[in-house]
Amino acid sequence: MKKTISALFGVILLAGCTNLDEQIYSKIAKENFFTTEEQFVQYSARAYSSLQDWGTEKSLWTFVIQNTNEVCTPVNPNGKWWDDGRYNEVHVHSISSSNVLLEQAWNYCFNGISACNDVLDVFGDVDRDFPAKDRVIAEVKVLRAYYYLCATDNWGSIPFSINKKDKNLPEKKDRTFIYAFIEKEILDNIDYLQTDPTPEYYGRITRGAANAILAKLYLNAEKWIGTAKWKEAEDACSEIITSGKYRLAEKYKDNFVVNNENSPEQIFAIPYSTVYTVSDHNAFIIYMSTLPADLCKPFGINAQAWDGLCGEPDFLASYDPSDTRKKDTWLYGQMYDKDGNPIEYSEGVPYIIDPDMPESVYGKDARRTALQGARIGKWTYQSDGRLTGGQVGMDNDFFLIRYADVVLMYVEALVRQNKASDAANVADFKAIRQRAGLAPMTAAELTLDNLYWERAHELAIEGWSRQDMIRFDKFLDAWWAKPAKDASDLVLPIPKKAKASNPNL
Repeated sequence: MKKTISALFGVILLAGCTNLDEQIYSKIAKENFFTTEEQFVQYSARAYSSLQDWGTEKSLWTFVIQNTNEVCTPVNPNGKWWDDGRYNEVHVHSISSSNVLLEQAWNYCFNGISACNDVLDVFGDVDRDFPAKDRVIAEVKVLRAYYYLCATDNWGSIPFSINKKDKNLPEKKDRTFIYAFIEKEILDNIDYLQTDPTPEYYGRITRGAANAILAKLYLNAEKWIGTAKWKEAEDACSEIITSGKYRLAEKYKDNFVVNNENSPEQIFAIPYSTVYTVSDHNAFIIYMSTLPADLCKPFGINAQAWDGLCGEPDFLASYDPSDTRKKDTWLYGQMYDKDGNPIEYSEGVPYIIDPDMPESVYGKDARRTALQGARIGKWTYQSDGRLTGGQVGMDNDFFLIRYADVVLMYVEALVRQNKASDAANVADFKAIRQRAGLAPMTAAELTLDNLYWERAHELAIEGWSRQDMIRFDKFLDAWWAKPAKDASDLVLPIPKKAKASNPNL
């Protein structure tokens, strides 16, 4: 089913690239097409396919992980990745409104919102009723709420539009307005959604996904609207946990292997494929962004990778020595080829990556050495030769939200309500720790600081770190090459191009 959905996304994407001068010999009128749920699902793929921009080199995801204490992008030994300082700006929090990385992150949110509006506009003109029509419409509305959550999370006050037929430029709305819209949109539509996460609904919005997005909203309410919603966050997570429809994978790494679609943790997934997601705009290409080129061949990758994204040294040093998630997330130490043999950097010299880098390697005129900086290894790199460069995405799917995240949100909501004893006894929380080779936390150990680091290590590089750092009052602190900042740093600048195209911003 994963590949079916990926194929569907691929068809929609290819259709969008059609030569505009091409003569069209036939078309299907709306009244003759939208007669079944399957046809509604096919058309809704326009909104879902926007999610796949997440895995590219310039995306909201890669922006967020570089904007936090997780990932940095030093200039590599060949002098690449400075690019007028745009990567440096993101990590040290000195971002200009013309930064193309900022612009692409913005586009992820608002292209997704626009796609949802387009789909819902077409659906609104279909008079014919049939079973599950309301379900598909509800999916797209909750998906749009997810895009709005991403937007207000990062930019605070944002342009708001849910009506394609309104030709006026969208007005900017504050977080309180956007928060209320997201909450109402999810609550109004959640009862229409599919309850069981069956293969047919893989990659689509289900009731579990809607509750998880709602939990994210409530968990950040205190920071966003000034009113704590810890009990509401607890309840949204509890519905997912008590449903019994999700569980922890036996091994942490099971969530990130090449064919990970059968992981019991996936709640909201983006399907990727070496066959159907093969463009600069919709491919999962983390292997190109992080790996040194000379590791590709021994890893079984037929590409010349770009040797860019590295683990931030202080973050690597923050793991408990017993935490197996460090090795499951990062590539450092002795490198081994796809057959398990040690790799040499040069004749007689072992290929050993040092995760530690001094701050002096970060800057316009600085260079890290070829063996400095841990690389991202969380998603298993397939060694079958199908990875051939920046336009070929990996087969690993990306879990935007997985069950372990929900468990940790639930535990946090309890701790925030002074229920540390209850939180320490959550069986799945104990299992998350034990799976990582760590002892369960006692109630006394369940401080907010310890809980922050537990989330940071369990969910490293999965895209929620900026939100978490702000909620736990970590984001304004100094780390590695980034200086301390003031409260104005809590929202991103609106891109220059967005303001130029809409005076309301």
